[in-house]
Amino acid sequence: MPIPSFNDVNIGNTLTRLASSNFRFGFEQQFNQIQNTTIKRINSEIDTVAKNDTTPRRLAALEREYGKLEKNKALIDNFGFDMRSNQLRLGDMQTQVADAIAAFSAADDDTNLTADEVATLTAKRDELIKNVSALKLSIHPDISTPFVIRDVKNMYDTLKAMDPVAGVVDASGTTTPTNNNRQILDDLTSLSTLIETAYEVTTTTSDNATDITLNLAATMAAKVSDMTQLSNVELARREDEINAIKSTYGNILRVISVSFEARISAMEKSNEALQGWDIQPGSIMNLFA
Repeated sequence: MPIPSFNDVNIGNTLTRLASSNFRFGFEQQFNQIQNTTIKRINSEIDTVAKNDTTPRRLAALEREYGKLEKNKALIDNFGFDMRSNQLRLGDMQTQVADAIAAFSAADDDTNLTADEVATLTAKRDELIKNVSALKLSIHPDISTPFVIRDVKNMYDTLKAMDPVAGVVDASGTTTPTNNNRQILDDLTSLSTLIETAYEVTTTTSDNATDITLNLAATMAAKVSDMTQLSNVELARREDEINAIKSTYGNILRVISVSFEARISAMEKSNEALQGWDIQPGSIMNLFA
């Protein structure tokens, strides 16, 4: 077996190191290009995930539905407030009109009004006028109500015109009245019936409005829950998709990098195998070098 030439070994080592260095440089250049391309592809696929995500549209639809419910609830809340206000006022008016009618029969069985009765009647009339004026004509598009409040309010001018006087109260049906006392009594009796009807209808309507308000509130709470759940679930799903994309391309880059390191390691071992013996100065082997 021929002894390797020292010069040949040096040339071989040099060429191997140059090849290794060139390979590393070329790989780094290619790896940078691959890395840049991979980053662009990752961003592209992430953009695709975002574009294909229906969550924003679904959330927008839920928000529109919630907005409509909110407006409807505001309408029914205002309507319900007016109904409760009318209900309380009509309750007071029932007592006031009853007291006004009672003034006619406090002492003389509806046949005469005394000065004290006139004073009581006038005071109750003024209270009724104030409350009739304050009644609210409120409507709601989804709730049908008879015009009971309007009928009561239509008695406003009649109440304003009432001017009771001390004196006789004509019998019902008198064709030639002595004064307006009989007409006042008849009008108060009619008003009492209207107030009672209005109170019953308004109470029922107020209860219905409260039920609708509660139902709308429950539906709105459900919409908020749906929006929250959709946001959380879909956000987590989208993050998982994006992380999967990053993981996939990250693994690809790691495989390329590991392959490169294995190739370099093999070249370095090959270089070591090609190296000659290390001949010490003064050794007889220098005769063959």
